[in-house]
Amino acid sequence: MEDSNKPAADYLEKFIRPIPIMQWLVVIILSAQMITNRSALDNESVAIFVLSLLLGNVALLYGLPKIMSPTGVATTLVVVDTILVPFALFFSGRTGMDLFVVYFGIIMIAGTTGNLKRALVLAGITCTAYLGYGAFMLMTEQESIPLNTLLLRLPFLLIMTLFYGALAEFAQREHRHKEVLAHDAMHDELTGLPNRRHLLESLDRMLEEAKRFDSPLSCAVVDVDRFKDINDTYGHDIGDLVLKEYSAILAAQRRGYDLAGRLGGDEYVWILPRVERDGAITAGERLREAVEQHEFGDSSATFHLTTSIGLTTYMPGQGSYPTPAQMLKAADLALYTAKREGRNKVRHPPLVGPVSGDVERELARDSHAHR
Repeated sequence: MEDSNKPAADYLEKFIRPIPIMQWLVVIILSAQMITNRSALDNESVAIFVLSLLLGNVALLYGLPKIMSPTGVATTLVVVDTILVPFALFFSGRTGMDLFVVYFGIIMIAGTTGNLKRALVLAGITCTAYLGYGAFMLMTEQESIPLNTLLLRLPFLLIMTLFYGALAEFAQREHRHKEVLAHDAMHDELTGLPNRRHLLESLDRMLEEAKRFDSPLSCAVVDVDRFKDINDTYGHDIGDLVLKEYSAILAAQRRGYDLAGRLGGDEYVWILPRVERDGAITAGERLREAVEQHEFGDSSATFHLTTSIGLTTYMPGQGSYPTPAQMLKAADLALYTAKREGRNKVRHPPLVGPVSGDVERELARDSHAHR
């Protein structure tokens, strides 16, 4: 099974390498279109055209990668071939409408499926139908299509399907790869919740919105009481399981437009837009009771835990406009107040402004004592 976190270079190795082979097959077919056409051979510029075709592709396939990204190379090849193929067909006098319809139909099939195997199946059906069409035209003598011309078009159409289908699949995989990287950069690996970076960026945005629309915003910093004892007693595997179960409880308690994520360790942040002080305390109590009633652990050991919750609320028109760091510090101070008062509590002191350096030092000094 492919690892979705593979670097782009690995995808490059698999999907870009076959492209020069397919591109040369396209060139061979185009050259064959010219050479097998007598009217084209009578034109002295055919040799120049074929030579230019060969030299141009040498430059494209082996020169472009040195100055452009792989995505840029692929895009350039698509543009060049899309223009070049109809031009070659026109130059050779083989411009039957049926061929153009099938040609561009296959490009659309290969491009929109984003899957090479599926594109080949559809192209196979299209080419079979095209072969049947040609046979029908020959048998009914409605149009004279030489058999060698008909058979020559089929590999050309299949090769074009390979080319565009591979590019489409490569582009789709690259897109998925970037989405995975973006998700991983903003989410916690263990719990799947938003991580510290995501939380801070979101809190900054939500504060701006609260200020703009004159709406309240509450923020909670929560953690598991005596989590260190769980790790020491049951081991880190059970500790990780506790964090996952706690995350699931927190996720179940939030509203659709709330944001809850893991700040680090056993500490979480819960952002509640448009919630005033009383509503935030009510939400905190619901979470506290849900954690208290939940049975943690696995078949080897089960136990009950509690949680402490510190809350703060920004109210428009009351005090100064806080920064995300000030909101988190105020909520963190409320959390440690809950710890000092016996744990398993929800505390919500007023947000009166920036948290001072003395408070920061006090929080750092008491952090281990009250966990």
